[in-house]
Amino acid sequence: MRTSELSPLERVLHLLATVRPGEGRSIALMVTQVFLVLLGYYLIRPLREALILAEGTSVVRSYAVGAVALTLIFLIPLYKLLFDHLDGSSGKSTVLRWVMGFFIANLLVFCGLGAAGVAIAVPFFIWVGVFSVMVVAQFWAFAADLFNIRSGQRLFAIIAVGAALGAWCGSRLSGWLIAAIGPFPLMLVAAALLGAALCLSVYVERSVPTESRAQDEAPAQSNRPRGLGELRSSFDVVLRNRYLLLIAFFVALINWINSTGGFILASFVEEYAAQRVGTGNVDAEREVIGQFYGDYFAWISVLQLFLQMFVVSRVLKHLGVRAALVMLPLVMVANYGLMAWMPVFALIRVTMIAENGMNYSLHGTSCHSLFLPLNRQQKYVGKTTIDTFFWRFGDLLHAVTIFVAAQWLELAMGTIMLFNLALALVALAVSVLIGREHARAVQAHTDTRPTPKPGLLHDVYIRAGERRT
Repeated sequence: MRTSELSPLERVLHLLATVRPGEGRSIALMVTQVFLVLLGYYLIRPLREALILAEGTSVVRSYAVGAVALTLIFLIPLYKLLFDHLDGSSGKSTVLRWVMGFFIANLLVFCGLGAAGVAIAVPFFIWVGVFSVMVVAQFWAFAADLFNIRSGQRLFAIIAVGAALGAWCGSRLSGWLIAAIGPFPLMLVAAALLGAALCLSVYVERSVPTESRAQDEAPAQSNRPRGLGELRSSFDVVLRNRYLLLIAFFVALINWINSTGGFILASFVEEYAAQRVGTGNVDAEREVIGQFYGDYFAWISVLQLFLQMFVVSRVLKHLGVRAALVMLPLVMVANYGLMAWMPVFALIRVTMIAENGMNYSLHGTSCHSLFLPLNRQQKYVGKTTIDTFFWRFGDLLHAVTIFVAAQWLELAMGTIMLFNLALALVALAVSVLIGREHARAVQAHTDTRPTPKPGLLHDVYIRAGERRT
């Protein structure tokens, strides 16, 4: 491919990753869409921390995190009913638009209740936990449904730059907006941003060039169970597939580790806020905590953006998905080893920024790429089940851990850090197994696709098709 065939926008994007002619418009639209989604989310993410830590404690926060998983047990079957109803009846963006519209309506309700003086800290925290995984999972399932394997692995790293930019902007603006307009008008701003992202969905769907697009699938025909059978079938998509089951276990494990790390940090933040303003001053404490988390998430977003722009595409291109998957567990092993050795607030803040920056960039993009060789039901129902229930099941395990370790056994924080270190070593081993299964899934997908001449390397035909564009 000659760069002279690229548009000016595509030439700029080509500096970040390999871009083919005609892909610039779809990339720009998807970057804008995910930017708006993450901007809206990160405006309210520090708000949920400020509300729950000011009205409760870090222990209450941990229990609320665990309650998100219980909520998703009932929500996932409803989502599968929606997917089954919409599958094959309309465009690929329809599921995304329905889910996003539902959460926009919820956000408006919370705004009204909060303005009326209703205590919403705990239910809002749970809702944000569900919202964050559901909407983001829908976007990346939509992206995996639009692009074929080669195009997705090339372009996901660029698209995720929009997510990093949205997260950074939201983190920087959130603390200022909470003080300037108050928490509940901030919810209206987030709802407007999500509405704009919803409107872009149809344009995104139409913008992907034919050579980069995944093949359309006929909707699956089956006798759909109802009641408890529907609950079981929504999880069977994952539980009956070894590859998806390994991903589910890995996702739960990573979030278990990360959520426990968040508890460790939150415990130090509580002490920091109490030292700054004293106990009993809820409003002042809420402001200090909100400003801390706004700055904390902003630094995470800066690191995420740097890694996404300059590291992720190069790691995926030169080392592959298998190597990318092991990097976050390696960072976690180093982090919790350092924390146990030196439990200092400043060090814990830095190590958690490093962990989350890696989690939201290289690790996130490589995990999204794992679903490219799968069928449509596995991309939507499988990915949504994994990225919502199994992700939040890690939070539930975290809540149990905190109850047993901190409340019941009253273990020292250093012991909890060492426990996280052990979990990180398990996650490292699981990431190696997933890498092997991913290679098999790509090979199986390649073998089922029609090729001009069997026996030649698949990459030759991919490159030949790209040159013809």
